[in-house]
Amino acid sequence: MERDNSYLIGNQFAKGSKPNKTSFKVGSIPWNKGTKGIMKPNSGSFKKGQKSNNKMPIGTIVERNGKNNIIRKFIKISEPNKWIENAKFVWIKNNGLIPKGFLIHHIDENPLNDNIDNLAILTRKGHFEIHKIGEMGRNRLKEIYEAKLGNAEKEDSPGGT
Repeated sequence: MERDNSYLIGNQFAKGSKPNKTSFKVGSIPWNKGTKGIMKPNSGSFKKGQKSNNKMPIGTIVERNGKNNIIRKFIKISEPNKWIENAKFVWIKNNGLIPKGFLIHHIDENPLNDNIDNLAILTRKGHFEIHKIGEMGRNRLKEIYEAKLGNAEKEDSPGGT
């Protein structure tokens, strides 16, 4: 019996070769015939109502790689698996929503230090300029924050305006 190899155009290696010894013989029946759409249970299958072993409760904080392979803290805020950066969560909890076009900056540039005193909200352009300029931009940002803190202390004092 000559095999029709017309579908093997360009495959010169397989042309004229015999079928594999382990391939189905004519008339043989596959083991899964009639089981279309049925998944048979195995030891790794979940039972109805069973919860995953690695499911984490809401409020769990984990460290993982964020953008640009920088290790950041993430917090689980809702089910199923809704996570945000912890710095954003801390900012939202203390100051309200982050406006569109703004992002959270770590003043000391340590992405694991999510203390509210270490967070600042900046435009994307302002954030880029701080990191582009380097040390000079960081010093300028520090001056701005110290000036804001000084003004806030004057307003809080009894003789302040």
